Amino acid sequence: MTTNCPNCGAPIEFRFDDSFVRVCDHCRNAVLRTDRELSSLGKVADLTPIDSPLKLFSEGRYGSQGFLLVGMAQIQHPAGGIWQEWYAKLDGGKWGWLAEAQGRYYLTFEETTEALPPFEEFHPGRTVELPVHGRSQTFTVSEATRASYVAATGELPFKLVPQGHFRYVDLDDGQGTFATIDFGEQGDTPAVYVGNQVALADLGIRGGEDGPAREAKITSSRLACPNCNAPIELRAPGETQRVTCPNCNSLLGLEGAAATVVARLTEKPLPAVALGTKGTFAEGEMTVIAFVRRSAQILGIWYAFDEYLLHAPSIGFRWLVCSDGNWSYVQPVAAGAVDDARIEATYDGVRFRAYQSSPLRVDTVLGELYWRVEQGELSDGTDYIAPPAMLSKEATEQEINWSLSTYLTHAQVRRAFSPAVVGLSAPTAPGANAPAPLAGVPNVLLWGLGALCVAAIAVSSATTTRTQLDTAVTIPPGTPPVADGSGATPDSDHVSFTDQFPLVGNQNIAITLNAHIDNDWAYTAADLVNVDTGEVTSFDANLEYYHGYEDGESWSEGHPQTTQFIGPRQAGTYMLRFESQHGASGNTMLEVKVRQGVMHWKLFAWALIVMGLALAIAGGIVTSFEVKRWENGNFSRGALPGRTAVVAGCLAIGVAVIVLIAGAFS
Repeated sequence: MTTNCPNCGAPIEFRFDDSFVRVCDHCRNAVLRTDRELSSLGKVADLTPIDSPLKLFSEGRYGSQGFLLVGMAQIQHPAGGIWQEWYAKLDGGKWGWLAEAQGRYYLTFEETTEALPPFEEFHPGRTVELPVHGRSQTFTVSEATRASYVAATGELPFKLVPQGHFRYVDLDDGQGTFATIDFGEQGDTPAVYVGNQVALADLGIRGGEDGPAREAKITSSRLACPNCNAPIELRAPGETQRVTCPNCNSLLGLEGAAATVVARLTEKPLPAVALGTKGTFAEGEMTVIAFVRRSAQILGIWYAFDEYLLHAPSIGFRWLVCSDGNWSYVQPVAAGAVDDARIEATYDGVRFRAYQSSPLRVDTVLGELYWRVEQGELSDGTDYIAPPAMLSKEATEQEINWSLSTYLTHAQVRRAFSPAVVGLSAPTAPGANAPAPLAGVPNVLLWGLGALCVAAIAVSSATTTRTQLDTAVTIPPGTPPVADGSGATPDSDHVSFTDQFPLVGNQNIAITLNAHIDNDWAYTAADLVNVDTGEVTSFDANLEYYHGYEDGESWSEGHPQTTQFIGPRQAGTYMLRFESQHGASGNTMLEVKVRQGVMHWKLFAWALIVMGLALAIAGGIVTSFEVKRWENGNFSRGALPGRTAVVAGCLAIGVAVIVLIAGAFS
């Protein structure tokens, strides 16, 4: 339908029967079409040029249907930011709403719904059921506030009143589905729009036309400070709402056709990373466009931390945060994706423990911001940690924002900005989401300790001990062993032999010697002889046992028994040859027992000691770090990760000592 503008008479065209408003390209009036007449709703402001890949009459595809972008409205958030809403006409006649905000795109479609609660009952964090393709689905409210139409162009499927306000609620389900409830003005029937975040590449956007030239706005990359006339460079023109003058430190507002002084900042910070520095992170290359120093109030004291605003047209806005010398890269998270239970929160299957809750205050700013920031601006913040990640909730009465922080080491920060950033201040306290030194090592050692115990039990259960020889030989008297421990050299009268006995292959051999000595010593040099092959395996033993009373107390030292373990030998017939002597008069006996398939508990005990020491040390380091970390939190720290390892390590050492003392290896 082609007709004439009721304001200027210029020709205007309504391409679709179900559109309501057409913005006149000549006089910028919003023309309302009804079934009886055309009327003007008033003049629409000139568009604020925003760097966007979308254009009027761009084409694309959604699923199997093509669409055409036939209109667009620019909407201002109460915090000052502007987003664009494009109106897509699909081949099947359906309308779609393609929202463009901070580098992200959301395509939604109107859904029919039953009666909804009034706008006043929606608040951030509330859950509500909304229809999605005919089925009810749970959504979480992330924002409930008012916005205003600041400009528009093309053909619109609703009645847009220039500079008109409307109330809306944003929601998401945490699984990628996004919803908006448009309550309009008081008395209007709310409309529900449901859809998903989309990538332009998936929509195949192409073509489009540039609109006619408009009155100049603050959209160039440079402007002059209205206070001191110093040049100011803008790195995100069209999206910047506040910018500071680097010369006079004035905070400027950019809502209109000219910059205005909003406040004079008392502090001019010196960031560790200069504005304009480019850095490469996991999401791609971004530019530092602002610095914000904020404080958190803990027990009545304000503790400062620094935030760097990063920007890239294809990514949007991200934050780099430095607190006590600890750095984190911060990304937005959908409110519906977080299960918040006060003392913990769950996101993407990971449980985060509540760490700190406090008021947050803006102290000073530098550079350009996408909202109407004010010095002294307050909000409420809560942090939940699962190092090296941290979930943060920042809430006002109208809005709740969740973000995910990922800890960065100093080396990672330097690599991201290399070679622009070299020196960084060392951390002055453990970071809320900093990985503890040796984090994860105690768990690995605990698994290793468990595996060691299971293996010992399995080997012990599977082992069948066989006694191959149980006899005794005579030990005649002799001279004491020499100081080097080699023992005296017995003469031929001190040689004795055991009977022959069989040994099976592939099993260890335990030879237990028990000397009948009392306040005496005994020495023996032994040979295990393979009768069939003549192979000889030699070993010796110094045994001593002394006891008595001194100052009314009994004492003892040494032990008359020892066990010698020998590795598996070839199966066959063997005998033992002994050259022995002891220190007292007369002969005594040396009991000899040869067994196979004996569990070597001594080796297990020493393995327990080594594993236990490693566990106790690693767990102690982790526990010490966690204690210091939680000194800065105001929630209960609960069970410390390293404490279990310390307890397990001490128990392992204790068990090993008991095994050694009790002679369980004999």
